[in-house]
Amino acid sequence: MTLQKEELTTDTSKLLILGSGSSARKELLNSVGLIPDKIVIPNVDEGLKLNESPRNYVKRIATQKANTINSEKRSYLITADTTVTVGRRFLMKTYDDVKAERYLRLLSGRRHTVFTAFCVKHNGLVRLGLVKTVLKMKLLTDKEIITYLDSREWMGCAGAYSIQGKAKCFFPFISGCYSNVVGLPLPKLISVLDAMGYFEKRYR
Repeated sequence: MTLQKEELTTDTSKLLILGSGSSARKELLNSVGLIPDKIVIPNVDEGLKLNESPRNYVKRIATQKANTINSEKRSYLITADTTVTVGRRFLMKTYDDVKAERYLRLLSGRRHTVFTAFCVKHNGLVRLGLVKTVLKMKLLTDKEIITYLDSREWMGCAGAYSIQGKAKCFFPFISGCYSNVVGLPLPKLISVLDAMGYFEKRYR
């Protein structure tokens, strides 16, 4: 028997579940050919604990999301949480215009950090990953802030911006993984999925 071609593919009998209602995370997965078979929105309390660090916060929330969702053992469940920090301040998801403007003015002209933690749950095991990205936002004018607030792109976003939208022109400096800022660090996520057996080599 001659081995004609080697391919890296996914086993079609495996289910990929995205444990998030984020359209940005779904689009990131789709962009690299990882199409979720199912989307489940976890119900967890995302409140901060006293003196909790950004790293510990996102790891705790991502893990809670994974543990909250019941999934078949053969499935691969992905959950994640992202936060934006300036110094010791957390800039959480916001749906409030006043808070969004305050966040944008705080970030304007300054560096800040984005942390995303993700979990992959398979066969009763949970693997956790954490990625940090540092960005600098340019000094925004009042007109730019008002125009961006009017766009409503910031709704439900940590830090009150969506980097994959109109806000992409706000950042002259990014150090680290871009997709991490969107909501999933794809290179590290794919590495974890590979290590957990989601991808396999097939010959034909």
